[in-house]
Amino acid sequence: MIRSFKTRLAAFRASENGAPTLEFALVFPAFMMMLMVAVELGVVNLRQIALESRLDSAMRVVRINTNVRYTHDDVRDMICQNADMFPDCASNLRLEMIPNDPRGYAQLPSTVDCVNSTVPINDAQNEVRNFSLGNANELVMVRACLLYDPVLPTSLLALTRTTDANGKSAHVAVSAFTQEPG
Repeated sequence: MIRSFKTRLAAFRASENGAPTLEFALVFPAFMMMLMVAVELGVVNLRQIALESRLDSAMRVVRINTNVRYTHDDVRDMICQNADMFPDCASNLRLEMIPNDPRGYAQLPSTVDCVNSTVPINDAQNEVRNFSLGNANELVMVRACLLYDPVLPTSLLALTRTTDANGKSAHVAVSAFTQEPG
């Protein structure tokens, strides 16, 4: 009986049947994971560049039109205008505008003020906290936080970027400008 088992085991080890299937089963998931991460990274980069570009364009309008007192919603709507790349942009974008002294520069707070997507958008937790246009010749730091759903939530990249309980990730863009004199 033991001799029969040894012979069968030796025959099994010598056989090459199923070797390609085993190789495919071991290698295919790794290649698919790399493909998913590449797709996710491409979409993340595209959205990040679009957010930064839209933020800079909106800040150019704010900087030049010093006689207009823009609100958070006005600036947010400028950024979200024709933003098909950002689904539900108006309810997922939060802006901070903080005047700063260029000669005694103070860094922005380390915690980014993002929308709390676990509560309704009109909840007290989603009120605008830091938003001031500044005065003439004053440096204004602007930070935008846009929450989004990852394209492929199971990719390794999406798992490391999750920021809230709903599985949303955040794009953060920072800009600065000096208010033109009125």
